[in-house]
Amino acid sequence: MKSDLWVPVPLSKCAFDDTATLRTWQRVWRWALTDLLLRVAVWLALLIVATQVETASQLTEGLASFLLIPGAILLRGPARRVIWLRTVRTALMSAPWRHCTAVRTPDVQTRTGVAVRVALDGDEGAPAVLVARTWRSRTRWPEDFGQAAWFAGHPERGGVIARPGGEAIMTLHHR
Repeated sequence: MKSDLWVPVPLSKCAFDDTATLRTWQRVWRWALTDLLLRVAVWLALLIVATQVETASQLTEGLASFLLIPGAILLRGPARRVIWLRTVRTALMSAPWRHCTAVRTPDVQTRTGVAVRVALDGDEGAPAVLVARTWRSRTRWPEDFGQAAWFAGHPERGGVIARPGGEAIMTLHHR
């Protein structure tokens, strides 16, 4: 199964111990947390302006009150990303990286995510069909996962799949 994307998996006890994977996860975690905290700070500032500031025309208070609802809705994306990253961390800490191939299965319908057939190197059983997701509502499937990918987790229950080197991480769930 060696291809131009084939990279030896790290020989660590769990996937989270790999330095490249840890660096990728920390970079994405910092970005997500910063994004969430900035949006919360803006929302709280709008709340304070809407409730505490008084001007003669009341235009400022009205605008701040009006922007509170869309501001609260905009908190959903970063919050989902932070929750998803905690799930990724748990899966990465549960098992080491293993080589696999993951091919999109268009004939299997899923409510969210992309149905994929994951075959691990050295596994004799039939490839498991799992659902690949990210924190986003729409998930793009990297076609190079069909050539070479790394998997951490349990093939029947799910886990995490990534490009060799710990990049482009997606969670895999049982359908």
